[in-house]
Amino acid sequence: MPSNAPLTTRRSALKTLGLGMVAAGAAGCTTSTVAAEASAPNSGSDAKLAHPTHMVSPDVIYMNAANLAPAFISAFEVQHAAALAVQRDPSFQNRDRFKTYADHVRTRLAAYVGADPYEIAITRNTSESNNLIVQGLALKAGDEVVLSTHNHQSNLNAWQARAARDGLVLKISETPVDARSKAEVFESIAAEVTPKTRVIAVSHLTNTTGLYYPIEMLAELAEANNIWLHVDGAQTFGWKQLNLHELGCHSFTGSTHKWFMGPMESGLLYVRADQMDRVDPAIVSVNYWSSAPRGEPLVDSRKFEQLGQRDDSRLAGIEATLDAHAAIGFGEVETRTIANATLLRQKLGTIPWIRVLGADDPEMSGPILRAPFETKSVFETYDRLWATRKIAVTPGSAGMRFSPHIYNTADEIVEVTDLLASL
Repeated sequence: MPSNAPLTTRRSALKTLGLGMVAAGAAGCTTSTVAAEASAPNSGSDAKLAHPTHMVSPDVIYMNAANLAPAFISAFEVQHAAALAVQRDPSFQNRDRFKTYADHVRTRLAAYVGADPYEIAITRNTSESNNLIVQGLALKAGDEVVLSTHNHQSNLNAWQARAARDGLVLKISETPVDARSKAEVFESIAAEVTPKTRVIAVSHLTNTTGLYYPIEMLAELAEANNIWLHVDGAQTFGWKQLNLHELGCHSFTGSTHKWFMGPMESGLLYVRADQMDRVDPAIVSVNYWSSAPRGEPLVDSRKFEQLGQRDDSRLAGIEATLDAHAAIGFGEVETRTIANATLLRQKLGTIPWIRVLGADDPEMSGPILRAPFETKSVFETYDRLWATRKIAVTPGSAGMRFSPHIYNTADEIVEVTDLLASL
């Protein structure tokens, strides 16, 4: 995280948009409550109730950030106020201010992920961002694309559809879920690379088992062989401090509704500036052609945003979420996320019939824990957890998936594991 990342308060941002009067109540519920909880990381349930920062109901123990995380209360209220202001005055005069505001938010997002502003497109989610790369790269029949068995479906099905249409060859590497070194994971991908390989598309952190892919190592391989490296970052964007320039990939995607704890139906696409001309937009609408005298098309990340009418209030939600992260501390969000995952892994490991996949190493595994049950039905246990205490997790044929975040407390983690042990 660049140390000079700009911090603009919600009140000033809303004033910039002319929404100050409408959002006065929302702006009053800002960083104070967020910072209050941040002062006591992994504090108990009483502290959580005393300093509510997220939308999730206090009677729900929510450990499913890998799918959808509850938004910060402050961000939700600011976005609601911005949407209300548009409905009350949908004139061009009122809505035109979002054009410059979009670039302001883009600049803040770029600083947040270690990129340049016009390398960042604000999209609808990771799936759309992945598809913009899948459909936008110039590939021909016979070109090879290397994927992983643990790619998210939006980064797998889209490639399968394009391969069927254009005759691409997909090579799907078997993910070593119990890998003990980055080299082992790297080799599983590198072994599939041939002179015909044009793209490597993998997850930064798998949504299935929480295993990291060694992106820096893959970036060196890609650069040496003129291969496009695409990274699905849905499971790292929002909790992990990122520097995309240092990561070395050609493109990266993320959603604001997961670990970022921001608006739904919003995401980002990063395309490295020196590679921007290699990706054509999949959708072209109003304003694709710039206002320059020569009528040239857009040549930066904004070319991926020409989708027609959008809900621009989400921009206010994104900025308010960035403010909430800054109030806690960008590094503190990562520290607390890892601390909760580490505690949960430790507690689950004391239950004889549960085995947590992956290495107990923060360099290899992130805050997604997949746990096969040896003597219990995953789906029956899933139902009992909800019926008994409203514990929200993700069931699957490969085991239960837990993805705790900063709004979870140590008390909740102990309660969940105690309940599992009692079964």
